[in-house]
Amino acid sequence: MLSRTFAVALALCAILLAAPAHAYDRGLEMRTLVHSGVSRSYGVYTPASATADRPAPLIIALHGRYSSAQALHAMSGLAAAAEARGAVLLYPETVGAFWNEGGHAALQRREPVQDDAGFIEAAIAALSAERVIDPARIYVVGYDVGGSMAFRMACAARPLAGVAVVSALMWDYAEEGCTAAQHTSLLILHGRDDANFPVRGGDIDGARTNSRRLSAAQTVAFWRARLGCADRPSASASNESAIYIQCANAGALAYIGVARGAHEWFRDGEGYAINRHRIDAAAEIDRFFFERGAYQLPTNRADGRARSWITYVPPNYDPSRPTPLVFVLHGRPSNAASMAAISEMNAVAARHGFIVVYPEGIDNEWNTHFDLIRSNASLGGARSTLPQDDVDFLKTLTADLGVDLNIDRTRMYVAGFSNGGFMTMRMSCSASDTFAGFAEVGAALYVEMSDVCRRSPPSPILLMHGTADPSIPYGGVTLANPEGGEPIRITLRVLDTVSFFARRNGCGMDGQSATFAESGRSPGTHVIRFVPNQCIGAPLEYYLINGGGHTWPGTPDIMPPENFGPTNLDINASEVIWDFFARQTLEPRR
Repeated sequence: MLSRTFAVALALCAILLAAPAHAYDRGLEMRTLVHSGVSRSYGVYTPASATADRPAPLIIALHGRYSSAQALHAMSGLAAAAEARGAVLLYPETVGAFWNEGGHAALQRREPVQDDAGFIEAAIAALSAERVIDPARIYVVGYDVGGSMAFRMACAARPLAGVAVVSALMWDYAEEGCTAAQHTSLLILHGRDDANFPVRGGDIDGARTNSRRLSAAQTVAFWRARLGCADRPSASASNESAIYIQCANAGALAYIGVARGAHEWFRDGEGYAINRHRIDAAAEIDRFFFERGAYQLPTNRADGRARSWITYVPPNYDPSRPTPLVFVLHGRPSNAASMAAISEMNAVAARHGFIVVYPEGIDNEWNTHFDLIRSNASLGGARSTLPQDDVDFLKTLTADLGVDLNIDRTRMYVAGFSNGGFMTMRMSCSASDTFAGFAEVGAALYVEMSDVCRRSPPSPILLMHGTADPSIPYGGVTLANPEGGEPIRITLRVLDTVSFFARRNGCGMDGQSATFAESGRSPGTHVIRFVPNQCIGAPLEYYLINGGGHTWPGTPDIMPPENFGPTNLDINASEVIWDFFARQTLEPRR
């Protein structure tokens, strides 16, 4: 007969293997509490395997920047580990974009400083008041800036059974502030191509701060000394991967370097097409926390270039109900986090109940048209790694997201700013079979896109542009002709762009114009909306920001006027875009 211990182990493995691919009928229960005068949110997942008469392990899971508790729960796969171990999952949520892990002053963050450490303790206390939590089995998992917060918690006084950090390394300010010798075990999973936390560390390019990111080797060396581990690892592998089990506090330290891994939560499974590294963060965390004596370094391999994105899932998300999805594409040379800050789309998603995803382009830009160029004339841009197929990437990303989230396939949309606006136009001409609507801000139609878009079927589109845009001029983008003569036209004029899409959508040239009331908050600018009287193919709306710059209307104090021109505050571009999207549904193609 099997021993009882071995039988239990087999049962646990069976639960993990048999669990459907992240399709849990019971979603996350969102709760609120008031801490330090601020109403805070957190999520709780109690597994069916937990019993009221037995103290349960507690896993505290900290989401990344501009993300949410619901997003981490849906996409991390931690629920499978919770079911297998009878562990309760606690997902605290930030007030703004970041956790207060000591970097607000060092990194000059704008948002108010919160007592996040105190809030997490308050959430633990609230949960402990209703069920028995095993104080000897409290674990912390952190992703991205949640990983930075997890490092901080590993330096705090509360004893932790284990800490796992995904896609984060140490900052120098965290190193200086970590004085306690915490008795814990620490697992770090880190992509070797992570642009946010580079393997070699260093300053943030262009940032006005003296803060520095530690390298992977420096991060491991810091924690090896802090935990009292031996100088030589117990086992090692490629990409600096190593595990130290001979530590003074009887804990362990492991670093897993993921070959060609980007800034991501590492997943594995047949349902995923992007970032196939053959390593699953949730499974590694589960084994490190609960089977540490037998833990071994995993092997992984790269399959194509990895991609990154930020996902926000609203508090009222119900996994049993299909939910709309909005992609918001950043400009060049920006990134996903900057686009979340510029658009403030998370707040709109929370009010209206849709999922928003901020994908990231390769080398901070999108392949809007480079694959269509027939000459060397272009707007510039990093040509070394282009053209990647970003149309296919964004379409494939919807399928990958659908493994973990219940997405309404008839209500998926694309919005974008600047270079992301150009990509949005490309998607409207190349992916109208997948997305129900498109909205661009601060872009114009590339000449090279004209043929593709002329042949494309009508699709709903909203266009928005400022007349004082210094980056993408209202009169279009041109380059000097090296052979003399007329300048080379790179984009159509904005009005010609609007007319082009109006003709494609079967719209008449007459319509209704409306001038928005001026609020007085953005003098020198005002908004005019034009809607054609009839579009027999698909609707079109155009917002002229008279006097507006290369900015996202409605979001103040983000884009300096000396660099980008004035920001109009009479409308909220994100609300306007969602109002347009909410009226569009993808009709079945015949």
